Amino acid sequence: MTTHLLDRFIAQPGARLACIVDGERLTYADLRARVNAQACALASRGVGADDIVAFDALRRADTLALLLAILHLGAAYLPLDPALPAERRRQILDDAQPRLVAEPRDSPASSACPASLCSGDLAYVLFTSGSTGRPKGVAMRAAAVAALIDWHVAHPRLGKPARTLHFAPLSFDVSFQEILSTFATGGTLVVANDSERRDPWAMLDLIERERIERAFLPYVALQAIADAAMGAGRAPPTSLIDVVTAGEQLRITPAIRALFASLPNAVLHNHYGPTEAHVVTAHELAGDSARWPDLPPIGQALPHVRVRLGDDDAADEGELLLGGDCLARGYINRPELTAERFIERDGQRWYRTGDNVRRDANGTLDYIGRLDDQIKLAGYRIEPAEIEAVIGRHPHVAQVAVVAVGTGSEKRLAAHIVPRDGTTTHAELIGELQRMCAAALPAYMVPQEFAVHALLPLTASGKIDRRRLAHEEAQAGIAWNDGAPLAEQIASLWKQLLGVAQLGVNANLFDHGARSLMVVQALTELRRRGHVLSVAQVYEHPTIAAQVALLSEPKTTTTAPDDGRGERQRAALSRFARGDTTWMRAR
Repeated sequence: MTTHLLDRFIAQPGARLACIVDGERLTYADLRARVNAQACALASRGVGADDIVAFDALRRADTLALLLAILHLGAAYLPLDPALPAERRRQILDDAQPRLVAEPRDSPASSACPASLCSGDLAYVLFTSGSTGRPKGVAMRAAAVAALIDWHVAHPRLGKPARTLHFAPLSFDVSFQEILSTFATGGTLVVANDSERRDPWAMLDLIERERIERAFLPYVALQAIADAAMGAGRAPPTSLIDVVTAGEQLRITPAIRALFASLPNAVLHNHYGPTEAHVVTAHELAGDSARWPDLPPIGQALPHVRVRLGDDDAADEGELLLGGDCLARGYINRPELTAERFIERDGQRWYRTGDNVRRDANGTLDYIGRLDDQIKLAGYRIEPAEIEAVIGRHPHVAQVAVVAVGTGSEKRLAAHIVPRDGTTTHAELIGELQRMCAAALPAYMVPQEFAVHALLPLTASGKIDRRRLAHEEAQAGIAWNDGAPLAEQIASLWKQLLGVAQLGVNANLFDHGARSLMVVQALTELRRRGHVLSVAQVYEHPTIAAQVALLSEPKTTTTAPDDGRGERQRAALSRFARGDTTWMRAR
């Protein structure tokens, strides 16, 4: 195992291209110089091994250098999402008690600089949602993530240098994997900006323009990009040969099958692991995507990981417990919570994932579902994912979530769907789905209710909010009056997405609750009818009147891909990403 997380980064040839950030291209020598300058500045303020250093997680080259400088000193980094509400930010800082909240800066070399890399026990602290409503900070050990990077380097595909997309926010653990695995293998990190991350069509343009070879994408983003490629009738860039997905159960939808059918040499890597252990299992999908299972397994444990299912070490199904050199130290300054989730069995330390899994004769693990999402109905134990996989096969279903509604004898299954397009009526689609389920599932697993939504609600981490669905009335699907003037069509679209009866043409959409996922949904609906806008244009023109004006201009001005040009637009998008929408209200 490497002795320090940055050993391989330091050893890369200086002339090799290390990263591309907002048009700036830095070699390994350039980036190392910036890291050393940041380390000097931190060391002069007393930062050393195992100190925690917080910073605002902006997608900039100096932020990347700051993160690496913190690791250089053996300290642990704590990224703060700029869009966090003030109260949640205060809770995080109170719990983590960082030595300082740093800002990226340049600093000349000085005698205060450390002579060499320093080792510490921790690599980072990341905060996740807590069941009590208070965030909990996972304190990840440097040795655990070093073992993951060593596995990457030894992997026959992922160990090769590649132009790698940096998609994940720094506040999510996948970002560490993106950054450190790329630099450990001598690849080039291509940082997607905030507007590109929110726009699947812009992501396709970025992948093509920068010849991206490896991309780490959460399932929701992978599905959105596949939908965008299929809907636009364009072939994805052939440079893409490895796609890694994690964070939520992978489902192979028609759009994802079509995407990989056009990339016959690409491999889809399904990684699994909670924040408390990072990646612990892996499975590869290659070859004919038509033959891939709807719900792929999560694979086998990485070499440094131990797994067991429940309290019976010989069980083939149960709650997944993780052990070995993959575990976090625990939750920062939360000993009672740490003791609840990190337990001892047979003299060894384990983490209780809360995930129900099944193991086959070869040791391959299938993810069944969250134990707290499992539905018990009429004496049967039902995994929603099995029903969702059947419904998700329908080519006109973009999203689906199955939940239990009602209580006692009134408890029943409800399938919540988002239609992909308007080629069938909602009644026809629901009828087809009922027949599909009846043909493929036992009677007790066939949903008794089907609800059509314009969007499914999401949690703060971007996953489907099932608890909210269980108590929420379905919205109507998007209705479209093809004979109405464009202004009326766009006004109707936004009123349906926002759930409001009245909306002035000069009203700021973001003041009425518009968010990034809703923007993508609106643009998808518009593109189906030949009207093309980018996500960046909606952020820059957040009123119905402004969008109508854009779409009324000659086609050449509305269909050009957003390339990030224009200081005003980039500044606006950056401020929006930080949660500052006052610039929009002032327009």
